[in-house]
Parts: sequence; C-alpha cells; structure tokens
Amino acid sequence: MELAFADCMLNLSSRRLLRGGGEVALEPKMFMLLELLLERRPAVVTYDEIDARLWPKVYVARTSLTRLVSELRKALGDSPSNSQIIRTAYKTGYAFAANVTQLGEPQREGSIFSLLWNDRVLALVEGENIAGRGADCSVIVDAMTVSRRHARFTVSAGSATVEDLASTNGTFVNRVAIASAFALKADDEIALGKALLKLRVASPVAPTEALTRDVTGSRRV
Repeated sequence: MELAFADCMLNLSSRRLLRGGGEVALEPKMFMLLELLLERRPAVVTYDEIDARLWPKVYVARTSLTRLVSELRKALGDSPSNSQIIRTAYKTGYAFAANVTQLGEPQREGSIFSLLWNDRVLALVEGENIAGRGADCSVIVDAMTVSRRHARFTVSAGSATVEDLASTNGTFVNRVAIASAFALKADDEIALGKALLKLRVASPVAPTEALTRDVTGSRRV
C-alpha cells in the first residue's frame, strides 16, 4: 500500500519513503514511529503508547523519543517551529497532522458487500479484506478497541465470511463471539471490540430490457 502526504510517498510493504522523487533512508525505529502515527491519525499518540510500541519492556529516557521525532521530522521535511506533518501535543505525545491520500486503491465499484460504520460505507472487494486500525489494512476502522489487524473479511462466489485475527478485544457477530470463520448474511452486526459495523448486501442490478418497434411503430419487448 502506498500513502502520499506533503511531498512524500510511503510504501508500507517495501518500507520505502520517497520525498521529492528521491528515496529517503529511515532507520527501523523511525519507520515504526511513522507507521504508528499514520495508524492513529489524526488522534494524539501518547508518550506511553509510543514507548510500548517502539521499546516494549525497556526503559528509555524521554530524550530518546525527542531525538527520534526530530530525525523523523527532518526526513519528512517538517520542522518543530512550523510542523505541518508531525504535531506536538504539549506534555502528551504526537499526532500525524498532514492530509493523507491512499494510492493504488483496489477498484470497489460493483461490490455487493459493504460495511456500515458510523455513517461511513466501507466496501468489501472479492477476496481477502483485512480490517483494523493499521495503515496497511484494506478496511480501516480507527477505533480505540480495534486491534492493528483485527479481523479478516473474505468475499468469494457471492458470499462473505469474517474471522478474528487473535485481536485483543475479540470479534462478535450479532453479539456472539466467534472463534473461527463465520458466514455472514445481510444486516448482520459485526463488532470489532466495541466498534459496531453492519453488513450491507446490494442486490445485483438486472439488465435493462431493450424495446424494439415493429413496422407499425408499436413498441414491443
């Protein structure tokens, strides 16, 4: 998946950052921080949450994070005095502030399955659809109780299933926790943690019948 923001383009799968057409090297911790801020955008990610992702079970001085943010800002062409990409939340943490465009999204026209979440329609494409908070998910549900990779929706031969991906808060269908792939039907309620989605199934559009005219000018089907 490729994400574009400011004059940057980030490929999450290949872990490559391009800025102004040239490649910018990112150290592993810098990439992890950028990925985390993108996942949670536009919410503020606290110092403790960043420490838990970047340095689990290891104590690091706050200056280590400050230095890492400074280096990441420099790589992105951002600055603390005029931060357009990484915003500082005073004594709290950091947030990703730039507008992000997802490039090369799969074509979803004609999809008969979709999920309704908070008045947003999330289309499901044929094949695998990973739902979660992660920036690399095809179905992004940015809610606090949703895991980075929470569940897998699979669309095949006119049917849809959902499967939990060892999420922290579980996946439920019509308020019942699921332990394996579960076949879905129209209007089923799927909860990813506490984030509630509803499956919508569109009826295939029937072809329009063509009318012809006989020699008298009368219409006939």
